[in-house]
Formats: sequence, structure tokens, C-alpha cells
Amino acid sequence: MAPLSERPSRLRSPARAEDCQDGLQRPRVQDQGDPPNWRHSAVSTHLHTFKGITLQYHHHSYDDEAVEEFYDQLQEVVNKVPKKDILVVQGDWNAKVGSDYYQTWKGTCGKYSNLSTNERGQRLLEFAKYNNLLLANTLGCHKKSRINTWRSSNGEHHNQIDYIMVQQRFKTSINTAKTRSFPGADIGSDHDLVMMTLKVHLKKVTKQGPTRIKLDLDKLKDPQVAAIFEAQVGRRFAALNILDSNEQDIDTQVNMLNTAVTDTALEILGKLHPLKKPWVTEDILQLCDKRRELKGKKLSDPKYVHEYKSVNKRIRKGMKEAKKKWIENKCQEKEQGLNRNNSKKAYQLVKDPLPQSMEEPTQYKTKTTNA
Repeated sequence: MAPLSERPSRLRSPARAEDCQDGLQRPRVQDQGDPPNWRHSAVSTHLHTFKGITLQYHHHSYDDEAVEEFYDQLQEVVNKVPKKDILVVQGDWNAKVGSDYYQTWKGTCGKYSNLSTNERGQRLLEFAKYNNLLLANTLGCHKKSRINTWRSSNGEHHNQIDYIMVQQRFKTSINTAKTRSFPGADIGSDHDLVMMTLKVHLKKVTKQGPTRIKLDLDKLKDPQVAAIFEAQVGRRFAALNILDSNEQDIDTQVNMLNTAVTDTALEILGKLHPLKKPWVTEDILQLCDKRRELKGKKLSDPKYVHEYKSVNKRIRKGMKEAKKKWIENKCQEKEQGLNRNNSKKAYQLVKDPLPQSMEEPTQYKTKTTNA
């Protein structure tokens, strides 16, 4: 692979650029007082948009006014990033953030960094705190060589002055074990390669489409409800027959028939509301109401205690019998569906979950036997 200096300059800024610790071409501010510059990058997916701001600004030779101007311009860039995007600000800040500021700035920086904080490091913490950013490469507990990001030319001095900042709400997405510096990477710089591993949780993609209305068709098993439904549909069809069918095309007539049946079904049957315990009958519900009344009476008059226990016993016995009968009916419906080659209904019944008590119990294996 050709060196970075020999590659095409399409990634280079029109201004002067220089190789940095991670091998990327970044705009470099010169000591002549050139305005600070940075490199933007964005990666868009169907789920998230990553907005990265990569910079390199050696402001150790600038006065406080120039440093404040730099942060003001950087703040303008950060303000333009939409709130829904994942913001990552990284680069060479020439700022030392130490563990002595960990208790004061907990939530903004970690305790695995330098021993002390300088003035530029405090200004960096203020910027990160204002934008709810977190210094990601100060969170992981690594050996010193993987915490430091810069070394002097003679190899005597080492510091951590390069930081990757990400929004605090994505703190749990940072893999701290793999977020560190890599001193063994050969990038031709006095800075070490700094990498962050960010695991973004995928969001469920909701499909918007026409929703199907599920009707409570079980009500048609009642002869009275079925008769009312048949009469209502007949009246609607009679009204449609009065209209001149020659003046309407076939699609319009079909839509009118569908609308008549659907509106009548919603009016008579209603929507299907699944019950948590569909085997509960009307008799059991009436006993539950009676038990509720007796519960208040037995507190004031002990003579209702025996009647309360009797009703409660009938409810428990009725629930067991109703559940058993409901399961038997479901099994018969599945067999009838398979015998009549109605596989759709049969497999739909198979998908219906059984009551929790009918599911296979959890088995625990001990040293001696299975329990």
C-alpha cells in the first residue's frame, strides 16, 4: 500500500494537511494564526446517522482568547448536528485530563487518564459537559501504555492528550475493553492510534401498512346474534339492490358490498379483544362478583366466612373444569381442521399459546438426580 503522502489528494483539504495519530488526513492549523479547521464525516444507515467531527488544533502556542475563539467556532459546528444523530468529536486536543478531576466531573470523564489536569484540560471538560459528551477513552482500565496517546521524541515523556468524545446517552454502547490507544500501530507519528468500539443497539423497524380488523366471530355461535347479523346484512343488501346497477361498474358494486358487510360486523360483533383467560365462563364471573361482596361482609360479620369459603371453593373447582374443557375443545378444533384439510385454521390454533400451567415444567439438574 502506498504511503499516505503518495496517495491521491481527494481527501485532503485545500489548506495544508498533515498525517495524524490515526493515519487520517486532517486539516492542520499552522502557527501563523490560520483559523481552526476540522474535518466532518457522516455515515447514514436505516437506523442511525453517525456525525463525526475530527480535528487537530495545537493551541498550546495560542493565548486564551484564541482558544476561546476556537471553542466558539467548534460549538457552532456541534449545534448544527441534529439531536437524533450520534455525535462523535475526536482529535488531538493538546489537553491533559487527569484522575484528580474524576470526582468533580464524574459522568464526563473516567478515572483512567493522566495524574493531573491542566488548564486546557479543564476547558475541554467544560465543553464536553455543556454538550453532554463523554471522554470515551478514559473509561477503560488499561495498562499505562494503552492509556497514553502521545510520547516525546526522546521517549521520556508520555501523556494522554487525544480524546474521543461521544454523547453520554450512548455510554452503555461503548466497549471500554476495546476503546484504547494502540502503541504498536505504525502510523509515522508521535501520537498513537486511538480507537473506540461503539455497539449501537438496533431499533425495531415498524412497517406501516393497512391494518387488518379482527372481528369477534365467536359471537356468531349464538343463534340470536347470528339472526340479528343476518337481518342487518339483508336490509343493507336490499338497499343496494334499489340502486341502478347499470350505472355503476363492477368494482364499485363490490366495494359497496364489502363496506356493507364490514360495517354490519363492526356494529353487531365488534372487534376481537383477546382475553387473558378465555376459558372463564359467565357463571364463574357471577360467582366472582358474589365472592367480592362476601369478602367485605365477612370482615364485619363472621357468619359470612363459611359462605365466602364455599363460594371460593366453587370458583376454584369451576376454573379447573372450565380450563380443562376449553383445552379439549381446542384440541378437537385442531383435529377437525386437519380432517377437513383446513390447514390454515389448524396451524393457527397450534400457534395459540397454552395456559402456563399446561406448559412443560422447568427441570433443574442437581449433582445426584434431576428435579
